[in-house]
Amino acid sequence: MSVYVRWFATLVPRTRSKQAETEVPWREGLTPRDILREEGFSEVDTEAIMAVRGDTQTDLDEPLSDGERIEFLVSIQGGATG
Repeated sequence: MSVYVRWFATLVPRTRSKQAETEVPWREGLTPRDILREEGFSEVDTEAIMAVRGDTQTDLDEPLSDGERIEFLVSIQGGATG
């Protein structure tokens, strides 16, 4: 029983595992936020990270299912004004 995790390249060096792809033991109620915390990310860090299930962004507090795949990306905002 696992959740399969893929990390955006710039996040890999900041994870405890230092791996681009990891497998996390699944447990009832496991959320993307839990995985981020377990990999050493602070609450402030999570504000700049988004979780993607399939092709859809998901809430960091949405429980994951056994066997699910999740990807963590850096949320980039901003742009030119005017």
